[in-house]
Parts: sequence; C-alpha cells; structure tokens
Amino acid sequence: MSRYVERAIAVARLIDNTWHLELDAGDPNEDEAGLWAPLLGSEGEAGFLPLQDTTAATPREVRYTLAFDADNPNSLLSCIHHARAAARGVRESISSEMWEQLNRLYLSLVDPRLSVEAEEDPHAFYSRVREGAQLFQGLADCTLAHDEPWHFVILGKYLERADDVARVLKLQTHLLLRGDGAHGDELVRWLAVLRSFGSAEAYARYYSLRIEPARAIEFLLLNPVFPQSIRFSLSAASEALAQIDGRSAPAIGEPGPATRALGLLRARLEYGAIDEIMAEGLRAYLTDVQDRIAHISELVTRSHFQDEPRPGRLVTVSRAALIMATQQQQQ
Repeated sequence: MSRYVERAIAVARLIDNTWHLELDAGDPNEDEAGLWAPLLGSEGEAGFLPLQDTTAATPREVRYTLAFDADNPNSLLSCIHHARAAARGVRESISSEMWEQLNRLYLSLVDPRLSVEAEEDPHAFYSRVREGAQLFQGLADCTLAHDEPWHFVILGKYLERADDVARVLKLQTHLLLRGDGAHGDELVRWLAVLRSFGSAEAYARYYSLRIEPARAIEFLLLNPVFPQSIRFSLSAASEALAQIDGRSAPAIGEPGPATRALGLLRARLEYGAIDEIMAEGLRAYLTDVQDRIAHISELVTRSHFQDEPRPGRLVTVSRAALIMATQQQQQ
C-alpha cells in the first residue's frame, strides 16, 4: 500500500514537471517527443512503462500511458487502484481517515473524462493528485500509533522513494548530461531534474544556486538530511526495518537477511563519493541500487509475509565453509 502511494506521487510529479519543462525549454524546431518518450524507458530498462514502440510514441500517448493506462501497472491510476486494494486487505491496521482519503483519491480518478481534464489543465490536475497522496501519508503519521504497522508504512515509503529517485534519475540522465552549448537551456533542464523530486529550493540553499550536473546528482544521491535523496531514504528505511526486526525477530542480536542487505546498500551510499560514482558510470550505479532494493524487498517479503525460516548464524557459517571447500578444490 505504502509503496504504491509513493510511486503515484513520483509519477504525478514527473508528468507535471516534464510538462513545465516543455513550456520553459521548448524549441519550435525540436521534436517535443524527445522530452516525453524517454520517460517510458528503453528496451531492457524499464521506466514507468510500457508502450510497444516507445520511439514512435507521441507526447499525448506517453502522458496517457503514465497517467491513465490501466494495463500499465505503474500508471498513476494503477498505483492508486493497487494501493486501495492493499489498504482494504489491511483495513483493521490503518485508520478510518487514511482509508477515506485513499478511497476518495481513487474515486476521483475513475472518471473516464479525466484524461481530457489533465490535458487542459495539467498542473492543477497532477498537483491535486500528488497532494491527495501526500495527505494520505501525513494522515498515516498523525493517526497511526508508531508501532509495527506504522514502521511497515515507513519502510515501504522510503524503499519506494529510493527506487523512484534512481529510476527517474536514469530516465532524465539525458537532461543532466546533454551539452547544448546554451547555458540558459542547460540551466532550465538541470532545474527540471531537481524539480522532479521537489528539491530545487533545498538544493539552492545547499549550493547557492550553482546548478551543476555533478552537484545535482550528488545532492539527490548522497545528501544525508534531504528526505528525497536516496541516502536519506535508505537510512529511514533501515531504521524502520530495525524496529520491525526488534519487535519480531526471535534473536534480536542477529540481523536478518533483509536488514543485512539494506545495511550493505546503505553503507554504499554513506561512504560513497560523487567522483567514484561518475567513474563507475551513473546508469550502472543507479541500476545496481535498483537491483539491490528489489532484492531487499524480496527478502522482506520472505521473512515477514511468507513465514519462511530465517537463516541463522550456523546456517551461514556452514554455507561459508562449503564455499571455501569448493574454492580449494578448484585451485
């Protein structure tokens, strides 16, 4: 539930911001589809997907796919629909106000005429949807006891946020690294990337409006105090998971596989440097972050929702001994 709500916020903000970018940096001699088609991802590398041929997609088709396509599991409509279905399954664990807000948001999106409204006044429409989803998150903070269900809400929100930042940043790499030679145009594009995460003002306070690609990437990946950065998100998710494991793990001193995997990824962000990331390759780095988050999510599902036995210390030691024996035989 929490992950789908956070994903809906990311999609709404991305569409709204790209529309503004089209107005601010639009070139009448440039194909406007060049700003929209990359949002669907490329072959073998999903964005918020999917059309059969993303290169031939018109801007309107891209927007419809991202916002209203029921066959797209990551569309705005699908995210709210899945979040509502999940909320129904945990109705006894969430507050009435949370349920009413999510239900109200869902019902506001089922009108088939909304796609026309979104084209006529996109900023008003996508702002309303984003703020409705954010209100749901605020109600979770205010109306839930901060016990295990709330920690799961926080865990889902921040794991999804870290994944969304990595995904959107990959989709917008062409805006950050594009060299047009026109400083004004570059500035607009770099600001657009920051605004895709609601981070333009926070970035300006940190760097005094010096908009540079490396600084923008560093801010979105490694900043420890901005709540939209990947590092901050993983730190918050780690704290939530520690609380969950502390309440449910039979051996509190023994970290579970999800806790360990999340700790390793968190350390990669906390001790990373932007020059090392760029040397490794930004897209490769972001793909690795996404893959690790997917693995962490799978481990959380196994350990907390599928009642699979936790591999204790003796199991991991035995496996390590087996690996060492195999390596010795191969030498």
